[in-house]
Amino acid sequence: MKVFTLPDARELNVLLSGDHAFVAEFEERLLDANIKYTIMPQMDEIDELDLEVSMLDPEFMAPDPDVDIDFPPFTRTVFDDIRSNVDAFTHIVDLSVRYPNENKTNLEFAALHNPNATVICNVLATTATEIGYLSEVEQRIIGVTLAPSIIANATVVDYAGGLNTTREHVDRAAALLRAVGYTPELVEDRVALVQMRILVMLINEAAFAVMEGVASPADIDNAMKLGVNYPKGLLAWADEIGIAIVTITLDCLHREYLQERYRPCILLKQYMRAGWNGKSAGRGFYKYQ
Repeated sequence: MKVFTLPDARELNVLLSGDHAFVAEFEERLLDANIKYTIMPQMDEIDELDLEVSMLDPEFMAPDPDVDIDFPPFTRTVFDDIRSNVDAFTHIVDLSVRYPNENKTNLEFAALHNPNATVICNVLATTATEIGYLSEVEQRIIGVTLAPSIIANATVVDYAGGLNTTREHVDRAAALLRAVGYTPELVEDRVALVQMRILVMLINEAAFAVMEGVASPADIDNAMKLGVNYPKGLLAWADEIGIAIVTITLDCLHREYLQERYRPCILLKQYMRAGWNGKSAGRGFYKYQ
């Protein structure tokens, strides 16, 4: 049995957050590897307070009958839990798919109370450098591109440090990725990195072929499996990952590079608008029971 340890020899302890489907699959990886973890819900509602996270005082978060502040039910629990376990986590893993400014609060608050933790986040819609700057974790940030189906089935994953990330945190991120069974490959910090960038671009071309009546989804998928030995068809893969995730990633690549090959197919946008998000929704390019 292989044993992977952090450079400082601390026991792995992960604070996990993100979209439900992502968290559920990564949780299985952590369980299989017998790694300690805690799940933290998203904290979007704190924005309604119009306060800087760094200015929040612990006493302010305690229930006070004389102060009528409408916190969501889970938010106070999350705050209390983090404050009672300051610097308990070796890694913060956020697997959201959001634009950088939408994910700032969650990462900033978790990192504030775990000042030595390595911060790993999805960069399907941004870069590690950008989210690190916005969340004030420039030296600790690591980008990955993990999505449903890929989290569970991938053997090799790419990861990237931001321009300000220290080597120590790059090594600590690699240690966790190895511990959960991946072979990590260090790449340059770009939107969607390498594997997902290639995959969503191919899915986009397949969607254009369907929209233009070139072939049916089944015919396209069979051609890719039989012709180039892909493990699954591109459109079936899109349904597993989630059509919304594919479309958002393409949109952010298109904004970054302004290249036609990343322009999301209208059919993907229409499916997303209709709620045909793929397997999880019961319908995408295929129908599911």
